[in-house]
Formats: sequence, C-alpha cells, structure tokens
Amino acid sequence: MIEVRDLTLGYFDAPPVLQQVSLRVGRGEVVNVLGPNGCGKTTLLRAILGFLPVPRRSVFLEGRPQEETSRRDLARTLAYVPQMHTGVFAYQVLDVVLMGRTARSPWLRFSAEDVDRAMTALEQVRMASYARKSYLELSGGQRQLVLIARALCQECSALVMDEPVTGLDYGNQFHLLELIGELSGSGPAIMLTTHHPEQAVYLGGRAILLKAGHVVADGPVSTTVTVPQIKELYNLPPRAQRWMHLTEPDAP
Repeated sequence: MIEVRDLTLGYFDAPPVLQQVSLRVGRGEVVNVLGPNGCGKTTLLRAILGFLPVPRRSVFLEGRPQEETSRRDLARTLAYVPQMHTGVFAYQVLDVVLMGRTARSPWLRFSAEDVDRAMTALEQVRMASYARKSYLELSGGQRQLVLIARALCQECSALVMDEPVTGLDYGNQFHLLELIGELSGSGPAIMLTTHHPEQAVYLGGRAILLKAGHVVADGPVSTTVTVPQIKELYNLPPRAQRWMHLTEPDAP
C-alpha cells in the first residue's frame, strides 16, 4: 500500500531530516509514528503525501513510484487529516466534506451520489446532524471530526493523519482515538503521528519510533512502546521515568 525505501530527505542545504528511512504500511493497518520534536515525523508524512519532492523510487503507493503517480491518482489513494484546523470561510459542514470528492468529481460539480457519500461519511463520525451548520461555529473536536469525514469521503485506501488529537481536551482525544480504531476495522490503512505514547498503546496496531531522522524501532505497539524504549526515545528525566513505571499496565 505505502512503501518507503531508504529515504534520505532534508530542506535546502541543511543536514537531512530523514536518513535512510524504510517502512511499509499495509491495508487495514494502524501505524503510530512517535518521536521527539524535530525527529522528522511531519517531514515523513509530507514526503509520503507528495508535498515534498523526494528522490526517485523512494516512495511507492500501491506498488507504483510516487513520481509516476498523477496528482489525481494520489488524491484517490491517500487522504490527509491535518493538525487542528481553524478555517477562514463560513462553509457549511457538508460543503467542507464534499471537498473530499474533488478528485472524483472535478470542477466542483457534485452529484447526488457525491452528496450521499458525504452524508454517509458524516454519519460515520456522528456529525450528520451538523451538516448544515457553519464549520466556523464548531468546536475544535467537532472540526477534527469533519476533517476526518472529508478524508473518508475521498474513498481512499489510506488515511494519513498529522497529530489528529492535538488541541483537543483529554476526553475528546480518546473519543477520537476510538473512532480511528473503528475506522481501521473498515479497511483503510491509517498512519498517524503522535507525541503521546499512551495514545499509541490505547489505539494498538504498529508503532514506528523516529529519533534524529532514523527509524529506531518498528513493530507491534506491545513490543515497541515500552518503558525502556520511551525513556530512551524522549530522554526522559528521572521523575518522569518513575511515573511511567507506576502507570505501566503490568506494573506491580
């Protein structure tokens, strides 16, 4: 589905942000990408999404090199959910979700089928009753749900999410994680970045740990998101290390 091969990538003349990164994401997988600030998480997502130029034959989508994939086909393969989005124009919620259909219905000529698909996506995220409300009137958590509905409306084989719970209160963070878990069971691959190891443990699936642009671990959450790994990854101070041992699921 998504494959990255030996990717080294940086900005201008600065040292590489990513160094020899390789990974694969299959259909139906949930992949959590964790690491400290500046480790390359967002750069990795931007490279996969085609927002950054990458070396030839370093990113593959559905088995095809990214550079041989048209922008429309890319939009039909990957759907992107950004960090907290404030919005500028007072679009109705339904209109925001319909924007996910532009790769399949060019020139913004949306059919009745497109509208039905958008409403189905809103129902999936339990936001159908807000379809005619202004996007700007929604809370941060509600806006994030609408952006996920927009991504679902694209009918892609993978969802790529950049810190999707950023800015949400503690309860809404876990409500959103519950929804992401439900969506993963319906088929699309889900790749998301997070700063919070406990969220990766809650969501499950796979975890990729990035540090200084290198993949330092890649495997099931149960074996990668452990106290020793997280202590090393984030260089935690002693007091935080003691707290992690106290909150570890199997701690005495």
